[in-house]
Amino acid sequence: MDTNKKFCLLKNSDGSRGLAGKKKIYEILVDGTKVTFSWGMAEKPNRQTKVETFSHPAYAMQAATTKVWEKVSGGYEIAYTV
Repeated sequence: MDTNKKFCLLKNSDGSRGLAGKKKIYEILVDGTKVTFSWGMAEKPNRQTKVETFSHPAYAMQAATTKVWEKVSGGYEIAYTV
């Protein structure tokens, strides 16, 4: 089982904060038992980040996959996975 994976999701801003037309990005990086979530505006290099650690790589992958589908149901599109 591959324990390393990266998901990149994109969404156009809905403009609720005056940023209509800008792209929002959400990245999820699975590295063994560690999952790094980062998000922000695609046009800017600085992003917010959150790291979670799990007891097993399968739990980390499950958490990442759950977050991907949560974001897709919220309007994000999967740009790519590696």
